[in-house]
Amino acid sequence: MTHDVRLIGTARAPVWRRRWREHPLRRPVDVAEAWLLLVLGAVLWSGALLAGVAAGGWAYGRTAAAAAEQAATRHQVTAEIVQDVSGAGPATTDGRTQAQKVRADVRWTGPDGRVGTGVASVPADAARGDRTAVWLDADGRVTEPPMSGGDVWSGAVVVGATVTALGVSAAAVAGAAVRGAARRYRAAEWEHEWRRVEPQWTRRGV
Repeated sequence: MTHDVRLIGTARAPVWRRRWREHPLRRPVDVAEAWLLLVLGAVLWSGALLAGVAAGGWAYGRTAAAAAEQAATRHQVTAEIVQDVSGAGPATTDGRTQAQKVRADVRWTGPDGRVGTGVASVPADAARGDRTAVWLDADGRVTEPPMSGGDVWSGAVVVGATVTALGVSAAAVAGAAVRGAARRYRAAEWEHEWRRVEPQWTRRGV
């Protein structure tokens, strides 16, 4: 009767608890599977987090250096829009300000008195003759603004989160592989035991 109670309690227990609890249905492969999943999960999950932090730190350093270089080599000037903005083409959304922008011809006068021209992103509601701020590179060509501190941090977070997600996915795949191997091993054991006891049951039935 005690044996039956233990079996009933075991059947009602969660699967993860059956791997650890001492009971008649527990096999060595169950214990090995539980330990492997525990160690594998701890190693891979902690490794994924550490790898994500390291990758994010590396990306932050690289992006911060690039942002510093851009800030040192780019400067802002005030330019005049010399094109009818309404015919400048379809509007796009500025990722930083969420404002509608169009590409239009602009003209500016540099600190040395030289007049420069180029194509820059200007507000979609601007008109010809309006003034707008544009960024120039070291060669005096129109370019994008230098990356901000927010850009640097967001890039680092994206890289770190991506690496962490890849590590967690690897942990999930490895865990599934361990469970699949344990399932196949149990099936092989059951098949082996059935071949051993099936003749006895057959003779008993006869």
